[in-house]
Amino acid sequence: MTRLLPNIGYYAATLSLLSVAALVFVSHLIEPSIILYVAILMIGTGGTFALLWKKPRLTAGTVFAVAVLLHVIALFGFAAFEDDYFRFIWDGYKTITSGTAYGIAPASYFTDTSIGAPLQGVLGNVNNAELPTIYGPVLQVIFAAAYALGRADPLALRIFFALINLALVALLMKSAGPRNAALYAWSPLAVTEIIIHIHPDAIMAAFLLAGLMTAKRYPLATALFFGMAAGTKIVALAAWPLLARLGWRTIATAVGTVGLLYLPFALQGQGIGFDSTETFATQWYYNAIGFAGFSSLFSPTAARIIAAMVGIMIITIIHARTRSINAISFAAIFGVILLVAPAVNSWYILWVLPFAVGGRAIWPFAAATAIPLSYLTGLNLNDYSLEAFAVHPVAWSAELFIVAAALIYDWRQHRKKKQTTQPITLASTPIAEPKIAVVIPALNEAKSIASVLTGIHGAGWSEGPPTIIVVDNGSTDGTAQLAQAHGATTIREQRRGYGAACLAGIAAVPPETNIILFMDADGSDVPQEALALVEPLIAGDCDLVIGSRALGNVEAGAMTVPQRFGNWLATRLVQWIWDKKMTDLGPFRAIRRDALTALDMQDRDFGWTIEMQVKAVQQNMRIEERPADYRKRIGISKISGTIDGVARAGTKILYVIGREAFCR
Repeated sequence: MTRLLPNIGYYAATLSLLSVAALVFVSHLIEPSIILYVAILMIGTGGTFALLWKKPRLTAGTVFAVAVLLHVIALFGFAAFEDDYFRFIWDGYKTITSGTAYGIAPASYFTDTSIGAPLQGVLGNVNNAELPTIYGPVLQVIFAAAYALGRADPLALRIFFALINLALVALLMKSAGPRNAALYAWSPLAVTEIIIHIHPDAIMAAFLLAGLMTAKRYPLATALFFGMAAGTKIVALAAWPLLARLGWRTIATAVGTVGLLYLPFALQGQGIGFDSTETFATQWYYNAIGFAGFSSLFSPTAARIIAAMVGIMIITIIHARTRSINAISFAAIFGVILLVAPAVNSWYILWVLPFAVGGRAIWPFAAATAIPLSYLTGLNLNDYSLEAFAVHPVAWSAELFIVAAALIYDWRQHRKKKQTTQPITLASTPIAEPKIAVVIPALNEAKSIASVLTGIHGAGWSEGPPTIIVVDNGSTDGTAQLAQAHGATTIREQRRGYGAACLAGIAAVPPETNIILFMDADGSDVPQEALALVEPLIAGDCDLVIGSRALGNVEAGAMTVPQRFGNWLATRLVQWIWDKKMTDLGPFRAIRRDALTALDMQDRDFGWTIEMQVKAVQQNMRIEERPADYRKRIGISKISGTIDGVARAGTKILYVIGREAFCR
């Protein structure tokens, strides 16, 4: 078998070429068999993937030459089981003759005798003719160019789509290498959907890939390409959160690009296709995969809303978990869309396949192999027991089984890899001579500051009493004087904000300090528990210790419902995005000074605690939680005690999480 490996690539090319040629032949039969057609498509696609999976030695010239030959053969095919191209020809005609294809349904022209016979034939075959077009402005320009070249002949569309797809193949070879690119370039399914069936979905993928390839050196070009992608297929917006990593100018350029693409059509006063898009999103149902589960549990409207929310949440988490632009998984992002979408056509897999070729996940290729089963509908099978566009239950079940099995396999492989990968952490040695400083931000805490300081002094520090720094953040009730009278060093920070006070306190700690403990001045924290927080730091076991109220005992009424929910949500987001389990954002915490310096803390108000935790996770610091009891505070809270404070704190915490996830 080893001796055959160098030739496997040529076997894959032969299988792909024979499969596409066979599909072209079957498509021209007087009564082509859909079962035979699907069987050839599945065997050819799955077999080609299997032969190429070992990544045999292939040159760029070989990969591209075979791809060109596949495209040329496919140009002779006939879309026996697809009719979308009639809409494309009609849109091209309307754009050429009236400036826009939007706003007026093709059915409105059924009785127009001025339309010539060739176009009458096209018009009579437009599917969903009662709806105006939904296709984006980039496609409308391509449709118009194809119509100008070939009129009602679909060959012009095939040539345009083939050329664009070959450009995508060239981009893939440059970005992923010839051996990886062959998985897409030689896929019978991709060639069939793009050229024989005449679907434009590879155009969106080409723009997105071009955007990825220019992101590091030319971010504004990335914005332009992403805007063009969204102007091709609105689903490309799922890739746009990536632009946040490139700055606001990039986002503005992408938005401006889409606006300029739609502007010439909008000026015609007939809309830009979103009315039909709404109909598609709210009513169409075809070959649903994961959405079928939502549909079985909820009403039609609720199912679509819930599925959309779940999809948006997962896609957002995928973007947030991405550590660099080069690591973004568009295959996973568009795969989620297919999973929750109420309508999944075979050609939608072209959103996924080009971005899967560089990875080792098998689910995209299994899905590409299985999705031709969706052509086994009541209409294509001439099975009058089924609705015209209902996929046969056996075919749908087989499709679902193949995709589910592949996803489970990939998940198990991911778990195995994760279990064998040891996390990289900062090395810390025990602290031989601990020098501890306690930083206490305070704003009008005269009623509690004395008892807090007394508790710290009496905590039984084996290393000697710590330096206590109370940061007066603009008190008007004598807090600073009371703190000073009870042995604390008092400094004043006029700029309001919890983070600003903490930063001022850090700047004031003695230079020999190697551990800094933060706690509140309102009496809610238990000073005697401070030892449990600093001991792991002294031992060198970790870099940051958080006193977790979720693990300790919370006095009745000490935490409000919004506080509890906010802690739960923020810590869950940290777990989902950075894969680090935490239970609390509590202010009672201790950190080694060298670790704190490495964090380069910046936040000046409510985002201080979450910024510290997220940055510590990002830098692979060792973080531990210790149970911390929590008592009802003395006095009125400036945050949890007011609706405005809760809203501002919650908003800032979410903002910091988003900033660290998307803009780093």
